[in-house]
Amino acid sequence: MLQIGISDISKNPAIIDKLDGIAEIMNKKTKQIKGVFIPSAYLKYVKDALDEIEYRQFAQRNAGLKHTDEEDDTLLDGLE
Repeated sequence: MLQIGISDISKNPAIIDKLDGIAEIMNKKTKQIKGVFIPSAYLKYVKDALDEIEYRQFAQRNAGLKHTDEEDDTLLDGLE
C-alpha cells in the first residue's frame, strides 16, 4: 500500500488526482497513519462499512443524551 505524507499533500494537492489505488495518509514526523485514501471508484465496495462507521460515531457522540438523570421541568413550568 502506498504511503503519502500529509506535508506532501499540502505542498502538492494534485497528488490526490494522480492516485489510482488505496493509500495511507501518514504524519511522517510521528509515523502515525492519519487516514486512508480510497478512490471513489471503489466506494460501492466499502459503502456498508462507511455507513457502520458513521453510525458508531453518531452513537458515540450522542451517548450522553439518552442517559440523563436530571429531570426537565420546563414543560411543567409552562403548563402551570
